[in-house]
Amino acid sequence: MPMLVVLSIVAVVASLLEWMTRNRPTHWYAVGEAVAVAMLLVATRTTSELSAYLAVAPIAAGVRHGVVTTLNVTLVSGLTAAASIAVDPEDDALSRMGEALPWLAIGLGVGLLASWQSRSTRDEAARQAPYAAAHQLMARIHHLASAGNVGLNSTSLAMDLDTAMRQATGGARSTIFVAEPDNTLRPLNGGEDVDRMAREIEIPASDRTPGAAVIPLRGVQQVLGYCVVVGVPRWTPELEESARNVADEFAVRLDTAVLFDEVRMLATSEERNRIAREMHDGVAQEIVGLGYIVDEIESISDHEQTRVLASSLRAEITRLVSEIRFSIFDLRQEVSDGRLASSLADYAREVGDATGLRVHLSLAESGPPLPSRTATEVLRVAQEAIGNVRKHSRADNMWVVLDSDGKRLNLEVRDDGIGNAEPREHHWGLQTMRERARTVGADLDITTRPDGGTVVSLRSPTTAPHEGETAHGHHRATG
Repeated sequence: MPMLVVLSIVAVVASLLEWMTRNRPTHWYAVGEAVAVAMLLVATRTTSELSAYLAVAPIAAGVRHGVVTTLNVTLVSGLTAAASIAVDPEDDALSRMGEALPWLAIGLGVGLLASWQSRSTRDEAARQAPYAAAHQLMARIHHLASAGNVGLNSTSLAMDLDTAMRQATGGARSTIFVAEPDNTLRPLNGGEDVDRMAREIEIPASDRTPGAAVIPLRGVQQVLGYCVVVGVPRWTPELEESARNVADEFAVRLDTAVLFDEVRMLATSEERNRIAREMHDGVAQEIVGLGYIVDEIESISDHEQTRVLASSLRAEITRLVSEIRFSIFDLRQEVSDGRLASSLADYAREVGDATGLRVHLSLAESGPPLPSRTATEVLRVAQEAIGNVRKHSRADNMWVVLDSDGKRLNLEVRDDGIGNAEPREHHWGLQTMRERARTVGADLDITTRPDGGTVVSLRSPTTAPHEGETAHGHHRATG
């Protein structure tokens, strides 16, 4: 009876450990149970009464883990039983081994059968494991975003880290870099000397600029990025420790924010495509159908006034269908090749061809591609500005200027229209453009063009205005 209680305790402990690791199966628990059971039964000479329990561990391993673990558990049980008998040999050693072997054989056979029967379940669990992990991560991110007390915008979070680092160290400013999957470093709050700041990371500490330090943003298993601080009057061990504490506090949040940016961008792109499909297959087709009905009314009516009204209605339907098609085009336009200039040129040229607007392009994009989210947000601002020119300005010409070196950018959309292309304060267009500008750390200005018309400017904070400069890059006119 005491041995039965001990075996029950071993079974309960093994079951609890298996349950606690059900999402990440661990084979060692099954092996440990096999060793404990074989040692207890053989050492206490209770194999004649309880030797059937030797089959439990291989069977459980077959159900839970598969063929390999079943074989390993059976082998370990047999070796443990043999070792226990060898340590304490008696006249009945062969008898005790003979009592254990049949049950080990039964356990092996049933375990292999159970392994084959449960293989599909384990394969399905293995296939679902990455999705379960992703779901768990997204649930946590959603909780953080919904709580509202932890920011998940990488740009604003980098600005917060810059402020906290300057307060902790007395530095003039700092630049935050995050490590990309290809081992390159991407600045989140770059300036004119971002290249020099990046070089501070690569050179030895003894060769760095006086008053500069590089603070790693440490993750659980790797360095997530670096915070380069400059302008500190005198670095002390206490200041360095304070800077590391600030970096450690922001590191996980910043890593989560960068991941959330990528997930949000992918989700937004998919949702835009879904809306575009529904607009094209749904409301656009129905409005086209209404146009056919209006055409039929105009053709069969004998009343002049009815025909005039039908003609006016047909013209309005045509205009509405055109607007819907432009909206679908806006939704589907993406920065597909990593370069903003080509996507912007395609969009502006399409608008010019469809409206008769003469479009002048001056696009200069050098250096590494802009971060995908930044490029996408800039494209959306350009779409809104170009859309306002198309719908409201009554312009003959539109100038689109882009100047980017991969870190700083300048975007301008100008027209020679009547000067009312600026979105009205109570409409969503202006607010949306400003929100997009803020998310990439840029400034948005909407002013009147001296020769008539409107100028929409989007600039990174360190880029000086250069109204009228279009000599660099490539110049092209369509119309």
